[in-house]
Amino acid sequence: MNRATPWLSGGAVVLIALFARLHGLGFKPFWLDEVFTVHRASRPLAGVIAHSLAHHHTPMFFLIEHAVIALGGSAGPFALRLIPAIFGAITAGLVFAIAWSIGGRAAAWLAGLLMALAPLQIGFSQEARSYTMMTAFILLGLWGLILLARTPADRPRNGWIAYTAGTLGALWTLGDALPWLIAANVAMIAGILPRVPDRRRFLIRWGLVQLAIIAAATPVYLAILNAEHDHVMRSFGWIPPLSWRSGWADAASLYGMRDATMVTMRLLPTPLGALAVLMFGLAGLGAWHLRHRASPLIILGIAFLALPITLALVSLIHPVLLPRYLLWSAAPFFILAGFGIEAFGPRLHASLLAVASLFLVVNLLPYYHAETKPRWDEAAAILAQRIAPGDMLLVSDGAAPVMLAQETAGTTADHPPWLTTRHLRKAAKVLAAGHRVFAVYGPAGQGKPPNEQEFFAKVASIGGTAAPIKAGHEITIEQIDPSSTGVVACSNTDSDPATCN
Repeated sequence: MNRATPWLSGGAVVLIALFARLHGLGFKPFWLDEVFTVHRASRPLAGVIAHSLAHHHTPMFFLIEHAVIALGGSAGPFALRLIPAIFGAITAGLVFAIAWSIGGRAAAWLAGLLMALAPLQIGFSQEARSYTMMTAFILLGLWGLILLARTPADRPRNGWIAYTAGTLGALWTLGDALPWLIAANVAMIAGILPRVPDRRRFLIRWGLVQLAIIAAATPVYLAILNAEHDHVMRSFGWIPPLSWRSGWADAASLYGMRDATMVTMRLLPTPLGALAVLMFGLAGLGAWHLRHRASPLIILGIAFLALPITLALVSLIHPVLLPRYLLWSAAPFFILAGFGIEAFGPRLHASLLAVASLFLVVNLLPYYHAETKPRWDEAAAILAQRIAPGDMLLVSDGAAPVMLAQETAGTTADHPPWLTTRHLRKAAKVLAAGHRVFAVYGPAGQGKPPNEQEFFAKVASIGGTAAPIKAGHEITIEQIDPSSTGVVACSNTDSDPATCN
């Protein structure tokens, strides 16, 4: 029974996490990145690989999604989100296993529950993208490092296997795992190597493992570089610049258990506003509790801090800081927070875990009803009822037509004529020809959105609008009739695409 206890307990954590992820899995609409997954995974097999490589992605996840579509015959939200949900549940089990391996029973339960019930972790698990799959592999690699650090005199074979398989699997899943390979080597040098009796032998083995990982992963990345015809950093040009407000939103949602919108990363209301502060306090207590276990503390500290610090520094030059790029760094933070419970006496552990479980459930429940993704499904339904041939959509986001087309695909035999533009003068010509214009403000993809008031102020220059129609909280539609035309003011030097041709 003692040997079965960690497996049974870890299995319970996985089941809790899986239930939290399967509940409402198909309820929320796709957003832009998920639509790209639909389009890519729906291609023929060779097209899936070619399209992935040409857009900086390794093809493994999209090949799996391609198989899901082929086997199930569905490219709907539930089917394409099922694999990320399963991997998301596995990450909670791996967090439990890492904390248990370090030696904290109550810590393992608390850390596993934090990973299982964190709103943002569930949000990414309910998204048809590869971030939870990559995170699961990275945590397998982190578990391997912890096992290697746990027994200096006898390096366990399963530690080497877990690290190698996890790191290679992460690299095959997504290029965002490259920082993990660097962080793992830094963690080995700082947290494991000083406590190894036979350093030469260990370094030879470590070097061979790194060579094997790099050799196995290199062909995929060479294929990406060979398929890419543009500078890689240009693909990050849409990321908003670093600010205190966005930095706090990232930290609160990633580490503070706050819920946030998946596209605009706006923090949503929470019934437990102090939970974010409590989480950082628990992590501090956990680090203090582990102060006499230098190896796991150093490894967890580097795994947690290396990524956000590095990306924050890079963002001073070129913005790259987004929660999805930082997602796996939340897991070692939750492990540290889990060890915060060990600072209290064992007699209090059961009571504290019960209270923590209640708080986590109360904190999570609003997520299932919150509008975490823009309601382009509602916008498409509203417009489809009103639009006629010749009418035009004036959109604030150039990707809006992609979302509207996705939401109307397969619903009717004749799809609405989505004539779209971001140029006021083109919209004015449509009005002059006797057709209507629908001004649509709302985010389709991530990036810095235009100011809503400024957008509709420019829209007013081409004609009077009817009362605005809301599609969820983030999309607003205004109808302009041809009988109320205005004058479009545009200078020859104005480069705003929403103003000029």
